[in-house]
Amino acid sequence: SGINAEWPLRPGERKQEAMEQIQGDWSTSSWDHHNGGVTEHYAWSQTATDVDLKLVLPNPNIKASDLKIDIKPYNLKVQLKQQSDLQTLLEEKLHSLVKPEESMWSLHKGECLQINLEKGRDGYWWTGMFEGGHAIKLDTIDTTRHMHEFGQDERACVQKLMFDQQQKRLGQPSSDELNTEDILKKAWNTEGSPFAGTEYDRSKINLSNNPPPGPSGT
Repeated sequence: SGINAEWPLRPGERKQEAMEQIQGDWSTSSWDHHNGGVTEHYAWSQTATDVDLKLVLPNPNIKASDLKIDIKPYNLKVQLKQQSDLQTLLEEKLHSLVKPEESMWSLHKGECLQINLEKGRDGYWWTGMFEGGHAIKLDTIDTTRHMHEFGQDERACVQKLMFDQQQKRLGQPSSDELNTEDILKKAWNTEGSPFAGTEYDRSKINLSNNPPPGPSGT
């Protein structure tokens, strides 16, 4: 199954492993490697904001309490706790910067160790999991960003742009113009308004940025 692979993983072996395509009937072959790669010992995938690593462990009976995971901005170390010692299973320099405080790991007992790394630079696409490893081709990466990958402010901005484009196609006011109109409606009948006591009439208000037309012949 590949679960009982020889550990620790030797760097020399890692660099020889193909990461651009599956080459072998490995337990890792069915793991997600979208925008990433797969080897006999691990598979990795990425979005614009994070990297997900699934790692084969040497023993299917390993518990979460047996592991020590050290995530640093540019380094990753995985160790197995033994009676009076720590066996290093993996110690590598990452391809790029990550945010340790926003990264996490979980153990899928009998299957793999999963480590989710939050990228230090959103939108920066990794060409490899570890420095010095076989690089994937940039032109094979799907750079499409899904809405859930954007921050709250970015999502609001995208939704506003999409709404405004739809309104423009329909010949309707933009979101900014609608907001302005809401303010004008509230002020329409306030004390001192020249329109006080009359029904709101949108035709009397110029909501666009264009000045009203001047008298003919000017």
